[in-house]
Amino acid sequence: MLLPTVSDSAMEEEPMPSRKHPTRGWYPCPCCGYRTLPVPQEEAVAYICPVCFWENDVFLQSETEPSDENHGMTLAEAKEQMRQIGACCERVLPYVRKAFPGEEVD
Repeated sequence: MLLPTVSDSAMEEEPMPSRKHPTRGWYPCPCCGYRTLPVPQEEAVAYICPVCFWENDVFLQSETEPSDENHGMTLAEAKEQMRQIGACCERVLPYVRKAFPGEEVD
């Protein structure tokens, strides 16, 4: 059976924003505030921030509502953990990274 072929141009998608200019085209994480989301927060379904490891929850109505994507943790709790230990919770510390230069929100 022959599989259909797809031209290279048909496979090209909209490129992700460039990391050379992280403040252009990147959006702040609701937990740590660094510009790590490749799309606006309301469109970043299940995106995990590499700086704090918060999984973006587009269904949260408030910072005090438990997040299903984050095992019941609230965004307020995650922000406090970020301030204290540098990640949204202790168990994800091995997976987080420092923010890149330019990821700070102005």
